[in-house]
Amino acid sequence: MTMMKRIAAAVVSTVLAASLAACSNGGGGTGGGAVGGGSLTVAAYSQPTLQANFNPFSPNALRGTMGLIYEQLFDFNTAGKFEFMPSLATKITWGDAGKALDVALDNRAKWADGTSLTADDVVFTFDYMKKHELLALPLTTATKTADGVRLQFSEPAYAIAQDIGRTAIVPAKIWESKDPDTDINAEPLGSGPYKLDRVTGQQASFKARKDYWKQRVTVGQINYVTTSSTNLLAQQLVRHEVDLAYAGIPDINQFVAKDPKKNHLWPVHASMKPLMLNLKRKPFQDVHVRKGLALALDREQIGKAYNPGVYAPVSPTGLYQEDWGDWIPEENRQPLAQDQQAALAEFAQAGYHKSGELLVGPDGKQLTLGVLTVSTFADGMAYATELVSQLTKIGIKATVVGAPAPGYTSRKNKGDYDAIYGDAFAFGSNPYNFYSSMLGAKSKLNTVGWNDPATETALATLAKASPEQQKEATLPLEKIMVDQMPVIPVLVKGTPYMWSTEHWTGWPDEKDPYTTPDPGAISGVYAAKLVLSLRPGK
Repeated sequence: MTMMKRIAAAVVSTVLAASLAACSNGGGGTGGGAVGGGSLTVAAYSQPTLQANFNPFSPNALRGTMGLIYEQLFDFNTAGKFEFMPSLATKITWGDAGKALDVALDNRAKWADGTSLTADDVVFTFDYMKKHELLALPLTTATKTADGVRLQFSEPAYAIAQDIGRTAIVPAKIWESKDPDTDINAEPLGSGPYKLDRVTGQQASFKARKDYWKQRVTVGQINYVTTSSTNLLAQQLVRHEVDLAYAGIPDINQFVAKDPKKNHLWPVHASMKPLMLNLKRKPFQDVHVRKGLALALDREQIGKAYNPGVYAPVSPTGLYQEDWGDWIPEENRQPLAQDQQAALAEFAQAGYHKSGELLVGPDGKQLTLGVLTVSTFADGMAYATELVSQLTKIGIKATVVGAPAPGYTSRKNKGDYDAIYGDAFAFGSNPYNFYSSMLGAKSKLNTVGWNDPATETALATLAKASPEQQKEATLPLEKIMVDQMPVIPVLVKGTPYMWSTEHWTGWPDEKDPYTTPDPGAISGVYAAKLVLSLRPGK
């Protein structure tokens, strides 16, 4: 399996897990503590049974593999202002017009067996990934330097800095004899603040290292638990049996209302949900049809369809205006307002007009649109239902086409749909991955079929742009989004992180967004920063 496939699988599993997180028995204030005492209980899974896997190169690795056991080099704080977040690396320096990256390493780092983590381990990790075709980076060589390692690339790598930083470093002495495709790594040895305790069918537990190299670890034990019921999760959150969750539970704001001094909600807006039209089907190739659909939507009302305040309207560029305002031209900064008359004018340019209450084409037939979404996600169904109701009001025969997750994915991949409302595209530390995954001709996530030479040119330019040039290089892609509407931005997706201060304090929030409060499937830097910042509740 190539690394691209692994990354795609990991992203899908992350989205599904985040859509229906879980919990178990056990509360944050009970349980053993190897160092600071106390345990932290995190609702982290939707599947009913966990399978032990701590292979950091596997898309099936359990949460905690990244961040708690294996540390990554660095990341960027997408919950804040995209500031550099050190981990094993203390500093990065670009050279050779983006084709070289010098990574300074923290020389204090040690593996859990007490031996030093060195530049040799970092070089080994990159060479190992190249050897086993696990590396989705244009890396040519990794070599030791006086301060750490130098990574040399075949082309400018500015735009993929976050992907580079999220490489999990493994000990050469252990992994030189392991097969990354088959080894579940049942006894992991990492440099992170925790060691594996045990795994049951419903829980993975980690105990703090007494000798962690970076700092004292306050949370003695972390339990990542599972359930398939959001109703049960809601009850256990209220009873403070779960300290952290991130799921679309029913009436999410009631969690805060039950105990506003201790219960908290922070929707981190890290991705965008567009209405995606099948551009290989008529009449969706027509930009005027796409613009008519975009103008027919009341994004504020759609965002209120389930757990108001979690999702928010997004600018027509697709970038969230609250975080990316400096990157967006002023005239495109605000979300597109609903304007039914302007929508009808756009439809008219495509040959559609009102006949009584119906919007009909030149053949006299009503415009029909089925919106595919995942039927088992209550929040997704609610948003799609409201979206469809608004299109119906303008005369379109619009329906929600609900399908279980496997059927949804199958129909999407086959192109068996009119429209999709369900996929979300992550922003990242710069807009390249956001736009390339959504619009790139070779992207497997570009299921709408957008294939445009101007887009490919703009993506190639942004990929090579230095950090100082990236704002300017993003503008052509924003213009394509606004003028051509290859997808229709609707809402920025808020992952509803919910936590209690009953047992632990020091959580990040909108006033102090020092990290995303995620237990870590991809970014172990976020997860480690979170748990190392918590302190016992008062």
